[in-house]
Amino acid sequence: MSRRAQENLIGGVVLAFFLGVIVLSLDYSPRSRLVPFPIAILGAILVVVQLVWQNIRSPDDLKVDVLEFLTGQNRAAGRDAAKGADRPPPSTFKHVVAFAMVGLLLAAFLLLGPLPAIFLFTAGYLILSGHSSWPKGLAYGLVFTIIIAVVFGRILQIPLDRSILLPSFAL
Repeated sequence: MSRRAQENLIGGVVLAFFLGVIVLSLDYSPRSRLVPFPIAILGAILVVVQLVWQNIRSPDDLKVDVLEFLTGQNRAAGRDAAKGADRPPPSTFKHVVAFAMVGLLLAAFLLLGPLPAIFLFTAGYLILSGHSSWPKGLAYGLVFTIIIAVVFGRILQIPLDRSILLPSFAL
């Protein structure tokens, strides 16, 4: 099976999942479907865009290998190993860092609340990973936090003022 066919198969499975969530959430009460329905619609739209994008471009232009991401296997390294090259041992340091980041995010959610945690995590990740400079990372973190506050705090009316250390604030 070609790589493009594999990518399309996985995209189809993910699209079927989102369509299933859309159909199932139609049986919920109007207030109960406020979260799963829009997320599933957005997910389905993004999967369709991904499928169109990956099928109109050359397979060599694709930068993300979804199969590698989902299975955790590096197919390029596997091909090199088959050619006689030594495959590097899996790095446990990356796993430890990933678990530490998730642990820090959860601790920040509990201690500081969701909005400060989202801002610190987003800005910190973008700046420390080198994806953005300090000003851009802080701006992206602030914009993302405002979007979360508006969508969840205002539109969905989910209380976002829960924290252990910080005082309650109103949106």
